[in-house]
Amino acid sequence: MKFNSVKDFFYRLNNTGYQLMMIPLILFIYFYAQSYFFIGQPWIEGEDIITYIMVGLGVIALVILTTVQIQTERKARTVATLIGLGIKLEKVGSLLLKKMVWQFVVATLMPLGLVATGNQIFSIFFGLTLAWYFVQWPTPEKVSKLLHLRGDEKEMVLSRGEAFK
Repeated sequence: MKFNSVKDFFYRLNNTGYQLMMIPLILFIYFYAQSYFFIGQPWIEGEDIITYIMVGLGVIALVILTTVQIQTERKARTVATLIGLGIKLEKVGSLLLKKMVWQFVVATLMPLGLVATGNQIFSIFFGLTLAWYFVQWPTPEKVSKLLHLRGDEKEMVLSRGEAFK
């Protein structure tokens, strides 16, 4: 991820994060409105199959999100050993973008589950994945903690580049 300043880093990261989450949000609103206002047949019928799909998608989502979280933190420890704030932010920015893409994939599964089964439990699953997405949002404090920054580097990230102007 290329950027010109710490402020630009967070600006680009936030914009990308919002853009990635808009697609599943629009899909969810569309499919929810379609299932709520229009009587349509779900693609898959049968209580047993729907239950298996719900449990399966829930487990898949949990495994993906946990694995991505652990991998991101593990790779960030390696990035934290590098010298230079710009290099650290560039490397961790790429990691955080990959993490957001995986969260996007998981969030997109939920509207697809809703339209495939017609079961409203996927609304709750979507709400949980959306909450997870925003709990994991890369704020300056979280990036500083992820990179184990100290001193001037930490101050620079926390102030988004305004500390030493």
